[in-house]
Amino acid sequence: MNSEFNKFYAQFIKQLDQAKKAKKPQEFQKLLDVVEPQWQAEEQELFVEFCIQKAGIYALFGENLGIDDWMQKAVQFTAVAQRADVYFQWINLYWSLAKAVSDQAKLQAVLASLFNISVQAEQLEMGKYDVYAFQSVRAFAMAALGKHADLNNYLKNLKWKAVPAKLINDKNKLGYFYAHIYKMLVAVLEIRNQKVLKQILYVITIDDALLLSDIPVFRQFNTIVMDVADMRPEFAHDFNTFYQLRKKWAGFLPNFSLFTMMIEEENVKGLDLFFKGLD
Repeated sequence: MNSEFNKFYAQFIKQLDQAKKAKKPQEFQKLLDVVEPQWQAEEQELFVEFCIQKAGIYALFGENLGIDDWMQKAVQFTAVAQRADVYFQWINLYWSLAKAVSDQAKLQAVLASLFNISVQAEQLEMGKYDVYAFQSVRAFAMAALGKHADLNNYLKNLKWKAVPAKLINDKNKLGYFYAHIYKMLVAVLEIRNQKVLKQILYVITIDDALLLSDIPVFRQFNTIVMDVADMRPEFAHDFNTFYQLRKKWAGFLPNFSLFTMMIEEENVKGLDLFFKGLD
C-alpha cells in the first residue's frame, strides 16, 4: 500500500528516528505540529500507531493534555480485544514521566493520571493477571497520593489467585503482570497492610511452604521478591526503579522510604521490626 497516509507515516517515523539521534527538543517539537492526512479504513491500525507515537512525543515535553488526547484516539480506534494493550502503553508513558519529573505539583498530576487511566482500564474485559496489573498501578497511585483509607477499602474487594507454576517461567506470558505487580507491594507496604501483603506474596511465590513457615515476614518477603526478580526481568526492573527513586519519592512514600533505607543499610533487625509492626 502506498497511500497518502502510508507515505506520511513512513516520513513521520523517519523524522522521529532522526530527532532521537539528534537529541534536540526542537526536532521533536516540529513533529507535534504536523497534521496527518485522511486515512482509510484499512489503515486503522497504522493510525493507532501514529496516535501512540504522537502521545509519546507529548510525553517528552510533559504535556499531559496532549498525551491524553492522542491516547484516547488510539483507544477509540483500537479493537476492543486489544484495548488493554493500548492502556498499558498509556500507563507506560505516564510511568516514564513520573520517573523524570521533579516538581511535586507535576508529579502529583502524573500520579492522578496513572490513577485515572487504571480506573478506566479496569472496566475492560481481560485476563485476570492483566487486571491485577492495572489494579497494582491504581493501588500505587492511591498510596502515593495519600488516599490511604480509600485504598484500604479498595483492597478489601480484590480477589487474588496464585500464578500457576507453568506460567511463571513462560517469558511470553504475564509480561504486564510482572511489570507492575511490585507496585502493589509498594502500596501495601506504604499503608502497612500485612493481610494484603501476604495475599500478594501468595500470588507471586514459587514456594507456598515458605509462607506457611515460622520465618519472619521480612525474610519471607525478601526471599520471594528476590526469587521472582531472578526469574522475571520485568519484575526486577520495576523493583530496581523504586529503589533508585527511593530518595526522590520519600516525601509521598514515607513508610516505603523507611523500608528502602533499612534495605540500603542492611538493617535486618530494623526490617524485622518494620514488618512486625504491620497492621
